Amino acid sequence: MRTGYSRLRNTVEIGATMKFGIFVFGDNHPDLGRSNQKYYEEVLTMAEWAEELGFDSFWLGEHHFYWYGTCVSPPMIIAALGQRTKRIRLGPAVSVLPFHHPLVVAEEYGLADNLCGGRLNFAIGSGFSPVEYKTFGMSMEEARERYWESFDVILKAWTQEEFSHQGKYFQIEHGSLFIKPMQKPMPPTWVAASSDETLTRTGELGFSTMGIPFARSNTILEVKEKNDLFKESYVRAGHKEEPDIIVALHVYLTRGEEDAVDSARPHFERVVDYLKKSRRPGAKVPDFDNIRKEKLAVVTTPENAVAILREYEKIGVTHVISMVNFGGVPMNDVRRTLELMSKEVFPRFK
Repeated sequence: MRTGYSRLRNTVEIGATMKFGIFVFGDNHPDLGRSNQKYYEEVLTMAEWAEELGFDSFWLGEHHFYWYGTCVSPPMIIAALGQRTKRIRLGPAVSVLPFHHPLVVAEEYGLADNLCGGRLNFAIGSGFSPVEYKTFGMSMEEARERYWESFDVILKAWTQEEFSHQGKYFQIEHGSLFIKPMQKPMPPTWVAASSDETLTRTGELGFSTMGIPFARSNTILEVKEKNDLFKESYVRAGHKEEPDIIVALHVYLTRGEEDAVDSARPHFERVVDYLKKSRRPGAKVPDFDNIRKEKLAVVTTPENAVAILREYEKIGVTHVISMVNFGGVPMNDVRRTLELMSKEVFPRFK
């Protein structure tokens, strides 16, 4: 892939305040007896709440084939969210590139950007579920190579009037998109990165990055080491702007620490049960008490949440997206967490 595509609109000003968003994974647990239609309505409502309460961004995970995969088409949901909101930025976290032809991705997200009035944030990843790859009839062994080639095609499609591509997986002659993103030359773009290889390559290319700390680190110190590796490659490649570094954290806030822990635990255990069944053999599965202890989740009071988020700010994180409806957390609890963040956390970061 050639460098020089970054044209980063998702950079941050030095000294800028931390940004906050919401991240919906899309897990509609069967034991809760909630229809998918009801779940989608809750997602739309959450986006309205997030905008009302001053959040900067709203993100949707892409998954397929089971109850963890209700957000099968993030661009379709983004289009719906665009009609229910006016200001908040909307995006996938992430678009799983190996599952799609890159020109379809380029067109669908270009259309979504137009339908939401130029508010699209774009983020890419390669996925982690063997179940999804197997059902699609695809090999996880070739996922990384296919992923980077797909990204190259998307960048060409968005930034060139006419393009050609001769690769291992895609061959395109005189390609041209009629439907392109409203934002020029392209929407702000993040690369989800867990491995050192992906972090380094993302930095070299000049894109911003995002990740879920508990999925790639055991401590906040390891999160810092990942951030440092990315920033070192970014600076070494000659990029001058400050990249936007996103972390996604499970967040559940109440007035009392013990109440937060006791209330959030069963919901997080639902998530853990899914991860045990869906990840590669030998992949790390989080322990609720340990990730709380290591500050890889924010299940606590607003005051303690500020202290934890300050630590992330100190290690270079510029944007926190909160998973607040994980494992079937009731909407009343979601609303409370969002209100506490808006009223008692956000003002401390201005």
